[in-house]
Parts: sequence; structure tokens; C-alpha cells
Amino acid sequence: MKEQGLKGSYGFRFQEHPYPFQVNLWNIGWEVVKSPTYSWNGQTRMDREKIVFQYTLAGQGALVYEEKTYSLGKGQAFFVSIPSNHHYFYPKEATTDWEFIYITLEGKEALSIHDHMVEKYGPILVIEKEAEPIRLLLRILSETASGEITNSYSGSQRAYEFLMTLFHFLAVPPKKKLKEPITQAITYMKDHMSDQFDLATVAHHVGLSKYYFIKQFKHELNITPMQYVSILRIKKAAYLLSKTDLTVAEVAHQVGIDDANYFTKLFKKTVGVSASKFRKNEDVHLIDYIITEWE
Repeated sequence: MKEQGLKGSYGFRFQEHPYPFQVNLWNIGWEVVKSPTYSWNGQTRMDREKIVFQYTLAGQGALVYEEKTYSLGKGQAFFVSIPSNHHYFYPKEATTDWEFIYITLEGKEALSIHDHMVEKYGPILVIEKEAEPIRLLLRILSETASGEITNSYSGSQRAYEFLMTLFHFLAVPPKKKLKEPITQAITYMKDHMSDQFDLATVAHHVGLSKYYFIKQFKHELNITPMQYVSILRIKKAAYLLSKTDLTVAEVAHQVGIDDANYFTKLFKKTVGVSASKFRKNEDVHLIDYIITEWE
């Protein structure tokens, strides 16, 4: 559905209650306001256990949040809970219409997630329209307008998806291209995973001092070089345990760890079970590969 056909407000009032969902849709819409009569006070409205995410597409709005006033322009969103000490409105001095899309969610878990995000990132978020949370919000609005969300199951699914997409967007910035020395270092670590090497050797290989290399690596990947190597080794070890008949000690040696006790502790810390239980598929269900944030 084309964007111009999405304007309007929709309320979800599903009558069946098959399960006490902790997050669900309540309202969604695309509105254009031009009058100071548009005003919502978070302490006087009747709604309870709701959160509102409202994203400005054009024009200007305003939010008073805990006695502090914020001007809302294109590309800015506010995120508030109901009830709480806030007030959002169309300013009397505004000279252009305020155009925005919004979603209101209900449920205790929605409030809990909201409180965590606001504590960490604040009530005002700057997000490009092409970013995944806004694209998803427009998709949910389109699905609503076309009648695709017809029950509390699909409503809760979309509500969770939106919250987790927003959370992920804020917590994990889009991947950027790594600087060449860091890319070279990662290649070296992967190629020499089975060897006993130190960080000074890796730093020398990429033409950096050890100190600067460690600092740059952590800045780029948000993890230290040795933590990264440890993850590489445990992922390779998991593969060898599931696909070969090598003993645990032999697997440890194959991934560059000769201290069997250290290997056992590191494997359990990373995977959640011991290497022997992993091989026997005890406490895990037929896992062949370990997935982490890093390759």
C-alpha cells in the first residue's frame, strides 16, 4: 500500500483473550495536526499500562518530559509511558503542520522494556526514516490498513517485533567497514588460531604498536583481541567435537590451547556446558555450530 494511503488512526480492541499477552498492539496511525487543541497529558489521560512511540515525519511538535521541554522536528521520535510525567502537544508558535506516525503498545513487559530503554537512551531518539524501526512501523501500519492483523496473536507478534527491532537498533549500531589493520589482524588470527601467538606478534604483523592495536581493536569490535581469539577457538572446538573423534585434549590442542583445564573452563563459560557433555549432546540439543555476534 502506498504511503499516502496510510493516513488515519487504528485501534486494536481484540475481543478474544486466549492468553495474557505481556505486549500487544493498542493504537497505530499516521496523523497531520495543525491545531494547539492537539494535546496529550500523560498524567490525566485514562489509559494505563501503555507506551507511545511517536516519530516526526515533518513539521514541529513539542514534548515536556519530567519538567524539561523538547522541540520535536523531522527525524526525531519520543518514547513515553502512560501514566507518567509528560505532555506532548502542537506548539502555538508552530508555523507548519506536525506530521507523524505513532504506535501505542500495552502490557507489563512493554512498560518494562520501555523503562529500560529510556533509562539508557532518554525519551528523545534521532532515527532516519530509512532505519529499520521506522520501516517496520510503516509496514505494521500498512498491514493494519489492509486488514492483515486480525487477532491478538498476530498483534502481539508485531508488538514484540517492533520493540526488539527498536531495542536492537539502539543497542547495536549498524556494522561499519573495519579499518584495514583490524581486518588484517582478524585474518591473521583466523589463519593462526592453532598456533601459540601473542598480541605483540599480531600488532607487528599489521604495523601497529601492541597498545594502539588493542585500543583500536576494542574500539572497532567492542571486544578485546584475546576475547575474540577465544571465541574463534571455542567455535572451532565445538565443530571438531561434533564432527570428529578427536579427544577433548586433542581438540584443545588443535585450537591452540594446551592447558586442558583452561580449555574446559573456557568452553563451558562460552557454550554453557562442558566439552564432554557437548560431544554427548547432553543438556544441548544436537548443536553442530556455535553462533555469536562475531564471525
